[in-house]
Amino acid sequence: MKQLTPKDKKKLLSDAFWDKNVDANQLYDFIIGKTETLPFLDKKLIFCRLLSTYDWYTLNKLIPEKLLKEALADDVLDRLYPKELKRKYKYARGILFK
Repeated sequence: MKQLTPKDKKKLLSDAFWDKNVDANQLYDFIIGKTETLPFLDKKLIFCRLLSTYDWYTLNKLIPEKLLKEALADDVLDRLYPKELKRKYKYARGILFK
């Protein structure tokens, strides 16, 4: 499985937030754990947007394991639409974090 470079990750993050005025470098710093918060985006919204935008394999490469459990938390998954997407990620969380 090919790993993503920082440049690749920034591009994916920028594409996911095409409608927001947010710097891809700030999103990247958040994803790698360099910063805890972003000025105009809440953590749950970031995770929800990424889960709604990308497939599981891309997410596995994009979101570090240390943040993946937080990204798959109930308060994030409850925001997902359609319900099938929420069920899919709850199942993945059950397998990963038994």
